[in-house]
Amino acid sequence: MERLTTPPSTTKPYTLPSFSGELWTIPTSNSVMRLLVTGKETANAFAVVSTGGTYDKPIGFHYHREAHDVFLCLKGTMNVWADDQARELGEGDFASVPPTTIHQYQITSSHTEFIGLIIPGGWEEFFRFIGEPYSGPLFPTTDKRNPFQVLVPKLIAATEKFDMIPAREKPHYDPQPWSPTDSTLPGHCSRGGYFLRAGTGTKCLLPSTGSVIRPLATRAETDSKFSVYEFHASSLHNTTNPNPNSSSADSTKARFPALKFTTTHHAIYVIDGTFTLTVNGETTLATGGETVFVPAGAEWMFGAQSRYARCYVFANGGGVGEVMTRVGREWSEPGVQPEVGAEVLVEGKEDGGEETQREKIRGLEGELGVVDV
Repeated sequence: MERLTTPPSTTKPYTLPSFSGELWTIPTSNSVMRLLVTGKETANAFAVVSTGGTYDKPIGFHYHREAHDVFLCLKGTMNVWADDQARELGEGDFASVPPTTIHQYQITSSHTEFIGLIIPGGWEEFFRFIGEPYSGPLFPTTDKRNPFQVLVPKLIAATEKFDMIPAREKPHYDPQPWSPTDSTLPGHCSRGGYFLRAGTGTKCLLPSTGSVIRPLATRAETDSKFSVYEFHASSLHNTTNPNPNSSSADSTKARFPALKFTTTHHAIYVIDGTFTLTVNGETTLATGGETVFVPAGAEWMFGAQSRYARCYVFANGGGVGEVMTRVGREWSEPGVQPEVGAEVLVEGKEDGGEETQREKIRGLEGELGVVDV
């Protein structure tokens, strides 16, 4: 698989190193946007953008007629407003902002990192239109130019060109405390969206690999447009690998069967540890901060290469996250399945074994466009 530093502008598998991508900064801001996947790779199905920055003012209330935004905090803190609700997000906290929701965000720590999915893809052209290319190591901090000269004229022009409508009449208010309702998915998509605390919501164990899958957004919360899932995994659940920290990509067998999705693209963003991915017969390793794009039509599989590994998977539609949750079983413990050789992992016998798992996957072919290869 090709290892690049920017998205290739064509639909093919690729890997991006950490802190890379197509880099843009908004004039006078203290942040940088990294385009990891754009509409050119997904036929405008979605785009994935990560942002890094330091203390800054709110970006200003606005809304989109069609675009659905999500904000997943990876480091530091940030505020997110959505209609009449606002929260301070820390590591692992999530916000979903559907179309027509008046929203804004603010970076509130010395170094904040967050990642978002934009549906539909193509809206990231907004950043290219108002932004400036960035070539520094992390993010700018010394741009003291007059925004009325270098930014405001671009924003005025952008409102006519892009799906970005200012809501200047919206009064400012402080974020509220987290609510008990912020620990469950709403099960529907509606204006105002929702917030989800780190580590909360339903979780599912995939017995064949010991992996734990947690949805942050399913098709139910996105009008069937996209999904976001968190994966926890460990190479220790592979009894054939004597060294869980081996650098050999071929030694890990604790992986889900190879799948092919007819119309669903996937973007995998690794947080901790190392994953091994095999796409169309080519195997690659991806470690913390790295991005892997798997286009629709590719045959692929992935699993943990290190003692512990965690990643987020973004997809248009339900994707591999929905397949795994529907094949797996409910799970309530934190992190990954902790016991090596626990009964739940013995040939998946409590769930009918490998053939039953494959039968379940075949049953999803018509609904999710997935093929067990």
